[in-house]
Amino acid sequence: MSTAVAAAIRERARSVWRSLQAARRDNDAHGTLLAADEWDEVTRLARAHGVNLDEVTGEGHH
Repeated sequence: MSTAVAAAIRERARSVWRSLQAARRDNDAHGTLLAADEWDEVTRLARAHGVNLDEVTGEGHH
């Protein structure tokens, strides 16, 4: 897998993660559902290409 593909996946993941967090923070049920669906899609894509998204979600920094 190319570095460009991994970077594009991470960039998309960051955008979706921000949308998901904002929808949750705003108690936007519809926005949360839409963003959660997009998050599922981007995480499947990341797994398929071996891209770790821990830096996007803040996991792994404990």
